[in-house]
Amino acid sequence: MGENNSQTINFHFLNIIKNSIRNYKFILLFTLAVTIFAYIITYIIPHKYECQATLLPPEEAGPSNLAEFLKSFSNLPTVFGGTSRTKIQLYYEMLKSKELARYIAAKPEIKNFSLFKNLDSTKLVKTIYKSIDIELRQSGLFIISATTSTGFFPSAQKKKEAAIASAQIAKLAIQSLDSLVRTRISTRSKRKIVLIEKLLAEKRHQLDWIEKEIENFQTKNKIIALDEQSKAILSTAINIGSELAKSEIELALYQSEYEPNSPVIQALRDKIQKLREQYNKVQSGGLTGTEAFSIPLEKMPSLLRIYMNLLREQKVLEQVSIFLETQKYSETIQEQTEIPGVDILDSPTIPSKPYSPNRVLITFFTFLFSLVFSVVLVNIREWKLANNKKREA
Repeated sequence: MGENNSQTINFHFLNIIKNSIRNYKFILLFTLAVTIFAYIITYIIPHKYECQATLLPPEEAGPSNLAEFLKSFSNLPTVFGGTSRTKIQLYYEMLKSKELARYIAAKPEIKNFSLFKNLDSTKLVKTIYKSIDIELRQSGLFIISATTSTGFFPSAQKKKEAAIASAQIAKLAIQSLDSLVRTRISTRSKRKIVLIEKLLAEKRHQLDWIEKEIENFQTKNKIIALDEQSKAILSTAINIGSELAKSEIELALYQSEYEPNSPVIQALRDKIQKLREQYNKVQSGGLTGTEAFSIPLEKMPSLLRIYMNLLREQKVLEQVSIFLETQKYSETIQEQTEIPGVDILDSPTIPSKPYSPNRVLITFFTFLFSLVFSVVLVNIREWKLANNKKREA
């Protein structure tokens, strides 16, 4: 039974070969005609050009002065390790945004291309947005691909223009990303500086007032110095009060950058609460209330207590003002010198040939499929003719 099946298969295969040889002219003409037609079509359909550029992941900047200050005054959890990953995600979202497409569409270099001259601003932004593809690799590298297409029956000039346009879009995408990043960081720094200047003006006004009060108090009550115990309590109160005031300023600054429930904000609130408790304890008789040489401020003579309060407020305000001045200059320097730029690994270059249509592949597969189709067509026709002869016989 198996031998009969094998003989039948061989018989059919031989028939296919014989029929194909008998009709080789038709098969050859059909295959060549379809292949030539497909080859000609590749010159008619739109040609697509793709330009790629590679960007390095953004560098992870060292901890800012704010971070160093917080670390020096408390055991805050380190949450800055994810900064690099956050920046990578931010860059990716910027590259995928329509705002970037608007930046590119507004450039005169784009409007000069005849490919985009008949498009209004809305359609131009949409076209550019669709032409850009972003790939984010696991290593953090960004692959920017810009694709442009000619119309039907493209001339050599149109092809050249499309190739140049793809490279120009990729180049402008990098420039626009750099501009967006710099604008965002500069705006954030300016907001910080405005807030610091506002706080600094308030503290200076308070310091001027307290200095006048101390001068009037000393003149009126002839108080010049304090005993050693009072100085020790005053020093402790000043240190804790300074830390408390600085922490409250840090909280105000960070609230403009982090969510209310973020670990940094929560840690700062816990720190402020502890400092405030310590501050209250110092004023009521030391940190523990059991110090042998501690003198509660409320038990001091009325004049002495008032004088100490004035001095304490003066010292706290002086330290806070110094801190704010330092922070203001630090933010100004960072705004001018530490704005990260976009690092390019592979610059965009004008593609030398279109990536679509692939003339070689189209011609090869068209030849292959048309050959198979013509062989099948010939054998179906021969099979029908053979069946008709059998019926007539």
